[in-house]
Amino acid sequence: MKKRIIGLDILRDIGVIFIFFYHFFVEYIVTAGGTDGAMYGYNYFFNILARPASLFLFVISGYALMYNHEDEMPIGKYFKRRFKGLFIPFYVAYTLMFIISFLVNNEVVGHDLPIKLFVYTILGVDGVAQLTGANFYLIGEWFMTCIVVCYVLFPLLAKLLKKFKYITLGVLMVWYVFLLYIYNPFPITQLMNPAFIIVYFYLGMFLQNLLGENKINSKIRVACAIISVLIFIYFCMIGFIPSLEWMKMKQVQTEIIYFILSMTMLIALRDVEIPSDKIVYTIITYISGISWYVILLHHRIMILFYSHLSVENYNHRDIFALLLACIFITWALSIFVREASNRVKKLI
Repeated sequence: MKKRIIGLDILRDIGVIFIFFYHFFVEYIVTAGGTDGAMYGYNYFFNILARPASLFLFVISGYALMYNHEDEMPIGKYFKRRFKGLFIPFYVAYTLMFIISFLVNNEVVGHDLPIKLFVYTILGVDGVAQLTGANFYLIGEWFMTCIVVCYVLFPLLAKLLKKFKYITLGVLMVWYVFLLYIYNPFPITQLMNPAFIIVYFYLGMFLQNLLGENKINSKIRVACAIISVLIFIYFCMIGFIPSLEWMKMKQVQTEIIYFILSMTMLIALRDVEIPSDKIVYTIITYISGISWYVILLHHRIMILFYSHLSVENYNHRDIFALLLACIFITWALSIFVREASNRVKKLI
């Protein structure tokens, strides 16, 4: 049995926690129209790691597939395994939130749209497709679309990795720079575009193939940890100290900094070791184990809350109570979806 890499679990936990809190505060502003200045500050703080978190979640996905030798599986077995792990939870969570949304909003999602558009949801790509036109999108957002594309391309990328490891990396980096700095032909920015995300995914595959079971040099890990902290401090300073706003960069340059942060965090944390009998190990692996279900569900739950609550008179205690409600309901529904998905997997 392959040894569990607890460092990747820590990264996954950091990712889902920051994304969860970022969405809670951004929906307070966007959906509910809240004006409490403190909430804007919280929103900015959690957004510092929300973007790099989403990036290193893709890096982790590529790393994990190579670590588990899924590149060596027969193609049919690989896609069956990915379908069971990705689409069954998505379908179960979608069905659950479809029913809840109908009961709350008194109308079905996409009630006036052509039913043929539901094919985007069946394929799991409605999150990005809805950025260019209405469809039956409900959960999963752009993250689901991008991970579907990554998983579909994985067998091809794995072959290229084995035969042309550095050439493929070079081509993808040129592609990345071209799209980022020269011309992006797609009607989607780099923030949610699978054409960009595939580069992060391949980097995870590349790192696992390059490093294997070898430990990363401790000096390199310390250096990466220091860089990660310094980047985090930089974003805090430009966000909370008005006199330093001149240090802010444009979106393209910021994306590069986020990319660097995601990679340094991965290198700094990959070889962390925690005894499996420690309570902190149990907590880390538990959160990691339900992270996919949380990612699927949490944002829609928050939107449902904020679209039906009036928050203009909320004080900080009221907002904290709502946060606790979102945490509890997301956790409870995540457990339900996980158990229901496991039952469906056994049936097929």
